[in-house]
Amino acid sequence: MLFDIKNITQQQLQDLIDNKVFENKELEYKDYSFTNGKMPDKQKDKFMKEIAAFANTNGGTIIIGLQEDDDRLPIRLTGAGLSMREFDNWLSSFRQLVLSRIRPHIHGVECIPVELNENNIAIVISVPKSYARPHSFWDGNKDEFFIRYANGITYMDIDDLRKEFLYANGIQDKIRQFRRDRISMILANECVGDLSSGAKLVIHMIPEWSFELGNIIDFDFLENNAQFRPLSGTGWDYRYNADGYCIYGMDYESESVNTYTQVFHNGIIEVVEIRLISKYKKRQMHDWIQVQQLAIQRIEQYGEILEKMNVPKPWHLSASFLNARGYVADCGWSYSTLPIERDIIQSHEGICTEGKLLKEALEPVFNSLSNAFGLKKSNVF
Repeated sequence: MLFDIKNITQQQLQDLIDNKVFENKELEYKDYSFTNGKMPDKQKDKFMKEIAAFANTNGGTIIIGLQEDDDRLPIRLTGAGLSMREFDNWLSSFRQLVLSRIRPHIHGVECIPVELNENNIAIVISVPKSYARPHSFWDGNKDEFFIRYANGITYMDIDDLRKEFLYANGIQDKIRQFRRDRISMILANECVGDLSSGAKLVIHMIPEWSFELGNIIDFDFLENNAQFRPLSGTGWDYRYNADGYCIYGMDYESESVNTYTQVFHNGIIEVVEIRLISKYKKRQMHDWIQVQQLAIQRIEQYGEILEKMNVPKPWHLSASFLNARGYVADCGWSYSTLPIERDIIQSHEGICTEGKLLKEALEPVFNSLSNAFGLKKSNVF
């Protein structure tokens, strides 16, 4: 795109006209005008089909209040017929329309008002490429599926739909396989230094975006970042490795790693905690409430980092206990839980979306791990 969507100005919109920037697969102009903040009924369906089509393709930008000629060239900033003070009401109506007409819900759609004068604004709408596609336009009776092509939209055919549904299933398979592979490597001590043979807590934070071919992150953002620290400990080291960038804490007597956070080239985050799990007392973990609270705090910090690196949601969250058979957890006041009955415990999955906070998404993860101790639930949420 030619501009930063969150900091777009009237001059940048005018530049589209002056530079004769055609509509294209990821850019659409709409000469819509909203009387009293309302969209004419005849435009609603077409508008929602456009939104769904962008999400089903590569995402893109819709500029409302920009007139084009017959050759699809922008010629005039007409505005959307709204003042800045009317924008919030319009935005509420727009969001309700998206919720009611597009299934499943599209997350991450942003609407940015650009003031043209005291009584008129243009509206720039950014639609992300969706990782929950395909999305349908629902007219109340039937679902219709659209994709973007050139500078317009077209119906998805059976091959398009099959490809997208296979993609959705394929993502789940890739997530499950990634977890299996990493747990096998951790058990085989093939990840980050010597992890010892004690019990471990492993947490995975997996964006669907990470499995899109070519998606990589910039590790420069992680260096010297005070928010990026391992789950436990006050000091840590860092290194680059074959998987990406890792921060870790050592037990210098045994020269083994006792906590680490690995960030993969594609944005996946893996947390492994040993110190609080098997270095506390013999076959007894540290206070389970405190461990969960610390893990939630760190995961929320990692989430803020992913957002700043523009890694979109959804993010899949899961956790495992490894080598944990016979371990109990400290619950304070000289009380400990029942022992874990298996070496490997895998949690239920949580999914963080634009509509669900990370802490909410972690609830089923920690509830299911707490069940392994004989507890009814986590008691943190």
